[in-house]
Amino acid sequence: MKILSQASLVSGSRALVRCDLDVPLNESGQVSETFRLDASIPTLKFLMDHEVFPVIMGHMGRPEGAYKEELSTKQLIPYFENTLGKGKFELLENLRFDKREEENDLEFAKELAGKADFYVNESFATCHRKAASITGVAAILPAYAGLRLEQEVATLSKIMVEPERPFVAIVGGVKIESKKPVISKFLEVCDHVLVGGKIGMEWTDLVPENLFLPIDYAEDSKDIGDNTIAKFKEVLSSAKSVIWSGPLGYCEGGFDKGTKEVAQAVIDSGAHSIIGGGDTVATMNTLGCLAKFDFASTGGGAMLQFLVEGTLPGIEALN
Repeated sequence: MKILSQASLVSGSRALVRCDLDVPLNESGQVSETFRLDASIPTLKFLMDHEVFPVIMGHMGRPEGAYKEELSTKQLIPYFENTLGKGKFELLENLRFDKREEENDLEFAKELAGKADFYVNESFATCHRKAASITGVAAILPAYAGLRLEQEVATLSKIMVEPERPFVAIVGGVKIESKKPVISKFLEVCDHVLVGGKIGMEWTDLVPENLFLPIDYAEDSKDIGDNTIAKFKEVLSSAKSVIWSGPLGYCEGGFDKGTKEVAQAVIDSGAHSIIGGGDTVATMNTLGCLAKFDFASTGGGAMLQFLVEGTLPGIEALN
């Protein structure tokens, strides 16, 4: 994977930077959580420090090829003006307003490539997609991984290959289909795998010795119960490495006791800790403990696929 530090940065040149712009907005159309936007700022400032003009592109939501005002990237202009300065960048409209983006259309990729001299991928969260802005442009322009994408790959690769043990994985959430492959992978490489959320109720496969499913639940089965929390905390007390994806309860409905107490157990253990997934990061941010984890990945589905396969289409495109 070619990285940005290997690029020959020419003063006055233009860089097409694929950022992760898919952030939540409040009712007044203002950004309510900037974690993914913040992750791209070091790369954008690095380019600007080398007198390279960044052309920022990305998507918001799922407009399915149609213009939707509430998903326009224009709403992000104030954020970038505050962090980069007025007139210091160009922000393209939501790429998914054009159906050719998700179709990985060559002509659309050429149109995007025509806006700059080289390409930088700073959107780990969409690297599992074969889209015009991810794999298409990378085949046309000199292409590099941004600073954050480089860090994501290095951090996630290391914990799967060289974890300090005991290595504990925590998996929660709702969709068992998306989590099953990564749980199977964790069962191979981790000392203990703790599973909560709705997927803990739906696990029907064999239960190996290092897999811990909930043994009780809270009200309406929307959170793990006290006995499960106690067991998870016991396992985590000796952990040296922890990776976590997915809340352990229905946190948006107020069922966050399990997630909160297990999060504190991870922090108290002193283990090297990595979390990932939009819901997980948002929950930890709400609980006020996001900064207490060693690394928070910007990827959700991309992180899970990378952990299972060791690479992604967007990463391969930078080879």
